[in-house]
This record gives sequence, structure tokens and C-alpha cells, in this order.
Amino acid sequence: MAEQWTGRFGGLGLAADQELLYLHLLTTTGLSAGQLGAALGMAAERALAALGALADLGLVERPVADGAVWSAAAPDVALEELLLRRELELRRTRGRITELLRTYRRTSTGPEGELVEVITGRDSIAELWRSLQLGVRHQLRVLDKPPYIRRSDPELELAALGRGVRMRVVYESQVLRDPERVAEIQLYAGAGEQARVLPELPLKLALVDDRWALLPVSSGTELQSVLLVRPSSLLDALAGLFELYWSRAMRVPAADSTDLPRDRHRQLLTLLAAGLTDESIARQMGVSTRTVQRWVRELMDRFGARTRFQAGIQAARADLL
Repeated sequence: MAEQWTGRFGGLGLAADQELLYLHLLTTTGLSAGQLGAALGMAAERALAALGALADLGLVERPVADGAVWSAAAPDVALEELLLRRELELRRTRGRITELLRTYRRTSTGPEGELVEVITGRDSIAELWRSLQLGVRHQLRVLDKPPYIRRSDPELELAALGRGVRMRVVYESQVLRDPERVAEIQLYAGAGEQARVLPELPLKLALVDDRWALLPVSSGTELQSVLLVRPSSLLDALAGLFELYWSRAMRVPAADSTDLPRDRHRQLLTLLAAGLTDESIARQMGVSTRTVQRWVRELMDRFGARTRFQAGIQAARADLL
């Protein structure tokens, strides 16, 4: 029975025939190109061409004579060498991006084409955002609010955090009303994301390093078109906008604090400052509305405050926020 192509080595640039032959050679020896082709249901000439390509990549050893048998090279050595070669090619390609961008700008129809690109369609936007997340090197800054194209992909963000990317996210308070999103935010915070919250945000915004900004073309309940902004004074202004809202936002409390009363107060004050109602805070914290109201009264009494706002100011001075 012929083996099925898995595509597991697609990242190494192996075609289907090449992968099938290499995997088969790992499990058998003493076969010629014709015998290998017959075992996998491909013509001898096709098998021979794929084996030649594998030999050029160092994954198989060429026979010394026509019709002789083929054998696989040890995968720990051969694949490692191929990986290093691919990494070198990728670094060279990355180095050509600036040159390609200059060519692109020279052929743009107008000055706007150099700085801003409009991307339309939900699938195109989702794929662009995924590519930007995969390509981020140093920092990712986000103003997070609805609408969303798709559910977030925790693996992408956790992978970026794992490779040392600094992530700062300001969430609009309504995001915290979704228990699933709160669980995701706590997961990211545990992995190193710095998360803050504000009652309202003016727009959705993502800043990838100092190279790109992504934001909607217009506000609304659906996200159909976005702007991709490249290095320019506009990108600088958007970065300044993020920093302004970051400085005003309140920290989202961690979920694993060992100081439970202090953490409860911090979480309560953060949710109050984020504009959530007592009922929403109660659902968020897993308690009754009456309990939330009692805790608020306790904080106001503790700081001698007549309003919730005054309690927040006193709490900030006491380093509870």
C-alpha cells in the first residue's frame, strides 16, 4: 500500500514525492529507484528525479552505479544541516525586504501608497494579523476592543511571549465581561503580558515593533477593512496615542496573587475603574451583588472616602492599584 503524504517536512521545502521517498527509505534498505517507485505507486523516472533532489539536499546517498540501491542519510545530521541552510536563506530573504519595499514604493501610484495600505475582507484581515504576530520581533502594543474577526489564537501570543517579545495591551472594559476572554487574559498575563484596562477606547489598534500599525478603516459593529500603516509620522502619532492611553489605564490584577485580601481589593478597584456595574463585577468575581456592594463600602470606609472615585484615588496612593 502506498504511503500518504503528510506534509510534515513542508517547512524544509520538500515536495510530496521527496517526503514520501525519504520516509520510505528510513524504514527499508536495498531498493533501487524503480523498486522504490513501485512501492509508492510512482513511475521509475519520477522516483529517480525525486531521489536526485533528495541527494542534492543531503538527505539520501547516491548509489555508485546505475540501478544500484539508495539509502537515507542519518536524519539527525542531514535534517539539522538542511535546517541551517533554510535558516540562512530566510535571513538573506529578510535582508532583501527593505530593497523590495523601496521598489514597491517607486511603483506606487501616489504618496499614500507608500505609507498606508487598505486591506479588505475578513479572511485577508485575519491572515494579515496572523502574519504580523508571527513576524513581531521586539514588542507588540494593542488597544483591544470589539469588533473581532475571529477568536484569538492563544498559541500565537504565547509563542511570541516565549521568544521574548514585550506585549502591552489595554483592554476596553466590556472585554472583561466575557469570562472566556478574562481567562485568556489571565493566561497571557501569567506568561508575561502586561495588561491594563480602561472604560472606553477610541479605536482598535495594533502596533508591531516600530514597523507597522493596524487599525480599522472605520468604527462599527463589523470589521471589513483595515489600514496597514508603515513607518511615517502617522505611525509615530499612533504610537503616541497608545502610550497616552497606556499611561491612563489601570493594571489588570493577576489571578495568582498569594495575598488574597489585597488581590481582591485590587481586582475590585480595577473593575470599578473600568466602568463595570456592580452586577458585572459580581459575575466576574464569582460573588453576589450584595457582596460587591459591601466590599465597596468597606473600601470607602477604610479610606474615609465619600465616593468611589475618592476611594480609587486613596487606593492608588496606598499602592493597591
